[in-house]
Amino acid sequence: MLRSNPGFQLQAYESNNKIFSDSLKEKPPVAASDSTIVLNNDSVLRTTLDTLHHKDSTMMLVTDTIHKKDTVQLAEDSEIKDVINYKANDSIVYDMNTRRMLLYNTVDVKYQKIKLDANVVDFDWNSFTMGARGTTDSAGMPAGTPVFSEDGKDFKADSMKYNFKTKKGLVYHVVTKEGEAYLHVVSVKKNADETWFGNYAAYTTCDLDHPHFYFKAKKVKIIPEKVMVSGPANLWIGDVPTPLYVPFGIFPVKQGQRSGIVLPEYGQDAVLGFFLRNGGYYWSVNDYLGAKLTGQISTNGTWGLTLASQYALRYQFTGSFSFSLLRTRPADPDLPGQKTTNSYSFSWNHTEDPRSLPNSTFGASVQMQSADFYQESRITDTRLLNTSFNSSISFSHTFVGTPFSLSINARHDQNLLNRTIDFTIPTLRLSMSHITPFKGKIQSEKPKWYENIGIAYSFEIQNRLSTYDSILFQQQSLNKITFGVDQNFSIDAPFKIFKYFTLTPQFQYQERTYFKANNESWNPDTVYTIDPYSRRVDTLNGRIKYDTTWHVNSAHDFSASLTLGTKVTGIFKFKGKYLKAIKHVFTPSISANYHPDFGSDFWGYYKNVQTSANGTISRYSVFDPSAIYGVPTAGKQGALLWNLGNNFEMKTFSKTDSINHEKKLGLLDQVNLSGGYNFAADSLRLLPFNLSVVAARMFNLVNINFNAVFDPYATDSFNRDINQFYLKTNHKLLRFSQANAGINFSLHSKPKATLPPSQAPPKFVGDYVSYSPDQIYNFDIPWNLSMGYNFNITRGTYLKPDTIITVQSVNLRLDFNLTTHWKVALSTGFDILHRQVTLTNLTIVRDLHCWELTFNWTPALPTFNGQQFSIILQPKSATLKDLKVQKKNSLQQF
Repeated sequence: MLRSNPGFQLQAYESNNKIFSDSLKEKPPVAASDSTIVLNNDSVLRTTLDTLHHKDSTMMLVTDTIHKKDTVQLAEDSEIKDVINYKANDSIVYDMNTRRMLLYNTVDVKYQKIKLDANVVDFDWNSFTMGARGTTDSAGMPAGTPVFSEDGKDFKADSMKYNFKTKKGLVYHVVTKEGEAYLHVVSVKKNADETWFGNYAAYTTCDLDHPHFYFKAKKVKIIPEKVMVSGPANLWIGDVPTPLYVPFGIFPVKQGQRSGIVLPEYGQDAVLGFFLRNGGYYWSVNDYLGAKLTGQISTNGTWGLTLASQYALRYQFTGSFSFSLLRTRPADPDLPGQKTTNSYSFSWNHTEDPRSLPNSTFGASVQMQSADFYQESRITDTRLLNTSFNSSISFSHTFVGTPFSLSINARHDQNLLNRTIDFTIPTLRLSMSHITPFKGKIQSEKPKWYENIGIAYSFEIQNRLSTYDSILFQQQSLNKITFGVDQNFSIDAPFKIFKYFTLTPQFQYQERTYFKANNESWNPDTVYTIDPYSRRVDTLNGRIKYDTTWHVNSAHDFSASLTLGTKVTGIFKFKGKYLKAIKHVFTPSISANYHPDFGSDFWGYYKNVQTSANGTISRYSVFDPSAIYGVPTAGKQGALLWNLGNNFEMKTFSKTDSINHEKKLGLLDQVNLSGGYNFAADSLRLLPFNLSVVAARMFNLVNINFNAVFDPYATDSFNRDINQFYLKTNHKLLRFSQANAGINFSLHSKPKATLPPSQAPPKFVGDYVSYSPDQIYNFDIPWNLSMGYNFNITRGTYLKPDTIITVQSVNLRLDFNLTTHWKVALSTGFDILHRQVTLTNLTIVRDLHCWELTFNWTPALPTFNGQQFSIILQPKSATLKDLKVQKKNSLQQF
């Protein structure tokens, strides 16, 4: 018998130098007597050449130095085909009679891709079978439980056996992780084809040794990195079986995307009745593309389909799109005017990696839908408050080494209130950035005045369509498409005067080209119309006749300006501990502008037309009525404009800055006051005063955006400006005209200490769950608070010049941890003008370790017809995200 003492390590492999002869695998060698050789950790043993004979077996000890990295070599035709590295902290015992090897205490065995850690390992050379088991410590607790690793997979078990010859294994009470899931199996048999068969298995995404929930099945088959298939399975929660049974189970154990059935959610709605929604199938096309087809159906006959997809290619692009079709049946189809309606929704988002398109960019953000899609879908979140959508698709390219760049854009704007849709498809623009062609290659401290001359140019083509969503795909919409070409050229020459001032003369030229012409004429014929419902006869004593013809028509527009500006910086320092200084940047400017009267008959851009039977004459533009780039302005302008710009910042004490102990905080990014005087106008020469205040992040807490207009002139009974100063009629310097403001405030607590990498939750793989993600609440941030206040004030309406119209609203979003595992979230608002609460949602979330319990309630309000509530219990893991116990109901008020 050969025994090694603690710390002794051996390696076994095959080579031409043998300890065991070729017949070793058939007949065990017998050592001379039962002598024991003890190898100490610190000793070095040298043996002389010695041969031990037993029948036809031969054992040869090779002269060598034995230490921690010694090797044991086996015959070339042995079943073991590679190096076996093994060590034990206590001892390694070799029994030559039974051909067994025993390793004790913290055993580590490595063979090819296989690694085994256990407290006791037993290797039988007769059958090439290795067994492993754990022990108990002094307190009687399990210690050294076997952990078997192969191809990066870990299997934790009470005991196990593995045969190197058949490559089959048997494991008892095994726990392994497959993807995001954990498998607990009483006994598992591993075949040579890498498949596993288990008895009494539990599938869960809970990472505890005793999981909170699991699917329990009697027999399972596991194909690593693919799938686990089981017979009848039952869901257990808290070791209590639930009524949820499945005749068979298909559980994903593959990392990344995988195909599978999407379980629907069920509920009841006051309008839809009982319904099933968001159920269907997810198809993992490949590692770069996935698609999900889901549908919904309700007892009132409403049904819908949704096709969604995500795609990604590393270092190239990522994106997603979704198309939904909803066919809604009215609640009472027998009522007059009630009919089945169709609504749709389409979205597409695409992001291009800058590395894939050097010197170019491409992106898309598209959102289109029917005006009544959200209402017909019976959603209860803040999307219901959306009144408009816009989309854009853009591509740009910069020509390296030149001042030129190219951009192609498509845009869509949709108003859900008046159901109008505007398309700009496409806009092609070629630009030349500002260049200074006369500037010398060697810059001097005092350049010549002509070296500062700069020019810029742009060429743009645009197509536009404005229509209604109800006739979007009809021929009458296509007839409304308009085209236009716009060219802009500018030249300027800024230079310094009096050391601190910059004088900039500038000339701008614009040319607009349209392909339709407008002609208006008066038709004196009397027309009689009959209302089909009231049978009332209306008489029109003449009308304007509009005639639009295809005709290339260009308009030339130019202006000149002279601007004088400077910048003054003032720093006010303080001796206090916390407030160090306030910085004020003042940028005043004054400019003289000249613009000819392009409304005169000389240019031919405007004509006269009779507009009433009594002979009233008005002016109209001869260009396309839907002129994309506008038309030259009628009226001469020779104005003197001024602007006072201000910016405020502050420095405060900071502990994080170890050098200066200072940090900058924004106060007011922009405080501008502007106005002007038009010398060329025949009346109303003094221009309105405009005040704008912008604070992007005041004190890193508050965002402010404020604009106001003050008019120096009075108004008549129709709220039109008259050529009399407001000071003369009302003894006040300026008349308030309109103002709007938005104030947003956000504050949150410091996040909790982040978990170490070993305890951090895994990053979920993007699969079909990511197409319809629920709202995520972060328990690591104890509380979040955001508030917003918006108002719009307009003074004066038609026939009511002194009326003040005010629109005010307040919105609030708050979530906080009630306890460590309870979070409350509230989203609400208040319309101050109508004195009513806007759409409100209350959410209560309970963190159940591997599960999440969510309660949502939307009360009945004037902004939402009916109330809804839902209770959802679902796993937090993305793998079982669609496994949910949900109760949803809605009560509608009539």
